[in-house]
Amino acid sequence: MVIQSMVLRTDFPALEEYTYLNSASIAIMPLPARRAMEDFTRRILHVGTVSLDEEAEVQALEGARHAAAELINADPDNVAITTSATEALGQIAWGVRPRGNVVSIDIEFPSVVYPWLRVARETGNEVRLVSCKDNPASLRLETLENLVDENTSVVCVSHVQYATGHRFDLKKLADLAHAYGALCVIDATQSAGVVPIDVRSSGVDALVSAAYKWLCGPFGAAVAYLSPALMDRIEPVFTGWRGTADPWRFDAANLTYAASARRYEYSTMSYPSGFGLGESIRYVLGLDLEAVFSHVLALGDELVEGLRNLGAEVLSPVERDSRSAIVTARFPGRDGELVAAELNRRGVIVSPRFGSTRFAPHFFNDGADIQEALEILESILRER
Repeated sequence: MVIQSMVLRTDFPALEEYTYLNSASIAIMPLPARRAMEDFTRRILHVGTVSLDEEAEVQALEGARHAAAELINADPDNVAITTSATEALGQIAWGVRPRGNVVSIDIEFPSVVYPWLRVARETGNEVRLVSCKDNPASLRLETLENLVDENTSVVCVSHVQYATGHRFDLKKLADLAHAYGALCVIDATQSAGVVPIDVRSSGVDALVSAAYKWLCGPFGAAVAYLSPALMDRIEPVFTGWRGTADPWRFDAANLTYAASARRYEYSTMSYPSGFGLGESIRYVLGLDLEAVFSHVLALGDELVEGLRNLGAEVLSPVERDSRSAIVTARFPGRDGELVAAELNRRGVIVSPRFGSTRFAPHFFNDGADIQEALEILESILRER
């Protein structure tokens, strides 16, 4: 039986032109989110502040904040809308200014590690990286656990690894960090919108996510969750008018932070992106996230079977407890990055990563997309 798309494919016009399997890089945006951004921008260009008075500006990010809070089961007061996941991680890293050591992984997306390396230049603390670049498939919670000790201040990793799709259990990560008195900081950019997340039950201390991947949102906006205890502990690194208790008081002589995570929203930002993010998350919330996850795993099953039939080495986990929507493969005797480039040239949109080809289907994809990708891949592999 062919797996059907979970949504109206007409909400994603790019699917008429491409077999799009690249949501781990940039997801395509549903029309309702695009229209929300266009409507807001059109109003501002046409009548300026007539459609954006002071109160409306303060409320510009509230839709995104509340939608994001619902998505990850957080209190909206503990959610900030930032310009990027990198900005949020930077604020957290500089706010914590860890001593001892920080534990992460050498195949992380660089922005997950760089803030801690930069802070370490000031504090002298150690950044420990699990070494698995030569064998990405070897990554396990146990390999991370081997680097954590009583001097660890922070464990900061991605919920889902961008290169291979390896998925950690958030509660086990938090329990590991907390057992040593460390913070658990998570980048959920490769999981939010496709993998169910519950920050309350998992106990993570902070979680950030970009908007433009699995949330199907825009550039220029991101989600940041900080637990109540962490909010009490760290002061905002960047400060400005928007993060104050009364943004419209304009009292330059007094700095009083907002009581909520809005304190980390320090400046005027891309409000169209905020509106687009809110609408894209609401689109995701209109689906059952458990069903979305099951859908992408089923598509992944078809991919894995087809790839193996073509002689590929699948680097992504196949065990359900560590799987995600990402399937990464290498092809003996072929450069996986060149294979990815040729797939892209023929209209199957994927990414090259670590000498491999990375596939990333989402809820708008169906079984026909997988079969199309496999058929074109087979023709590429036959060529020399």
